[in-house]
Amino acid sequence: MPRLFQSEFTYPNGFADLAEDVPSRRLPYPEMEDTLRSVSAPGLDALAKTRAQAPDPSAFPETAPTPKPAPQKYLELRREFDGQPELLALHALTIAAARRADPPEIARALFLEMWQDHAPFLLDHLDRRWQLSALQTFRDFGTNEDQRRAASELTVFFALTKLYETERLYSGEKAKSPFSLDTRARGGLPMGLTGYSMRAGDLDRTLLGMLWQSAEADPVLRPLACRLLTDLNRDRSSLFRRLRLMRRDWKRRHKSKRTP
Repeated sequence: MPRLFQSEFTYPNGFADLAEDVPSRRLPYPEMEDTLRSVSAPGLDALAKTRAQAPDPSAFPETAPTPKPAPQKYLELRREFDGQPELLALHALTIAAARRADPPEIARALFLEMWQDHAPFLLDHLDRRWQLSALQTFRDFGTNEDQRRAASELTVFFALTKLYETERLYSGEKAKSPFSLDTRARGGLPMGLTGYSMRAGDLDRTLLGMLWQSAEADPVLRPLACRLLTDLNRDRSSLFRRLRLMRRDWKRRHKSKRTP
């Protein structure tokens, strides 16, 4: 038997051990405050109109200290956003600051200013990865309970969605294909949880309704949070779309059984 499963726990050292790896405990990037001040000096409007340029490869040393200096981190972000508005690289730098201990106050101020004054621009240019990173950053940089609570709820929701959908890939079924009602395995759910009822279950509607209510509560977070949930509602390969299709199939079958 593998050593891991000699313990009764999936994570043998418990969750307190896992908490040691939480990003906010990592050492901060040196020179972050000065770097943020220097990069943001032209103003956010100007940075939205300026194109980031990837630095020369010689700007990247073969070895770098850990943690690397913030100017070095910004060079890496400019390379990632090469040819795109420089505001996106600055936005990413504020997120990098949030992922470390003791982020400077200017990182919080710039991040919130970008989402307060440039939300449509950011949503038009950021890919899904950076949208979700921004959502998580509202959990760390939020200025009020509505922002922090909604960002925390949605961060956990999308993280669990990623885990579940990744495992589902190994079922061999395509993401847009609902499972057959005839292949349900025997047995219950973990921890004695009650299964979702195809006949009358409303957990999906209740869960998504609560998340939407939280997403709408704050005007600064609302554009990002509501965009993510609306895109989920539109997505044809999500768990929720598949459940709706399975429920429709269940109702069709039982309606035909009642028809003389």
